[in-house]
Amino acid sequence: MANTATGIVLIAGTATFANEWYQTKKVNWKVPIATLLLGAVIDGLNKVDDKAAIGLAIMVAIAASATKFGGKSIIDTMVQLWGTKQPGKVQPIKTNTSIPRPAAR
Repeated sequence: MANTATGIVLIAGTATFANEWYQTKKVNWKVPIATLLLGAVIDGLNKVDDKAAIGLAIMVAIAASATKFGGKSIIDTMVQLWGTKQPGKVQPIKTNTSIPRPAAR
């Protein structure tokens, strides 16, 4: 069973592979190969220092989620797919502006 750090790296690599494929419509087999190699390195680091391995894995996940393919990162793609009702437009947050005032004394 994979440890936490290796799991984070494998999820980040899978998301990167899927996003690049989705954005460019081309399969880049270098990404899954690099993901497996980095997962093995992180697994080895985990045997030495598990907190360092998890920290490095989180940094890899942040970098993977911010890397842009076809002009969009994983975060941009997720916002586009699930975060808006109209493509290309961000919906404003609806707030309740009618806050009741305390009664005068």
